[in-house]
Amino acid sequence: MGLSLMLVVLLVIGLGFLVKKFNPNIGNSKDFKVIRSLPLGTKERLMVVEIDNKQHLLGVTPNSINYLYMLEKPLEQADIPVFAKELSKFMGKQNNKNNSHD
Repeated sequence: MGLSLMLVVLLVIGLGFLVKKFNPNIGNSKDFKVIRSLPLGTKERLMVVEIDNKQHLLGVTPNSINYLYMLEKPLEQADIPVFAKELSKFMGKQNNKNNSHD
């Protein structure tokens, strides 16, 4: 029984790591898109976001978000891995179910 409990805990930790690693764009909407995200450290990253059809470079840390630059030449949106797409769909369905009960 202890072995199966450890297996489940390791599975949850592993899936959490994969979600963080692949960074699915769960929060995207039609007005705001995360085009690219580049981790610089454990909690710091550079992000290219698109707002009003203009792309902006942001520096994100745990304590702040800094505007760095507006891109003159737009970047293509990076392909999301298949696992991340499926996870986003699943999470979206779960969020819709949870919101309908409120």
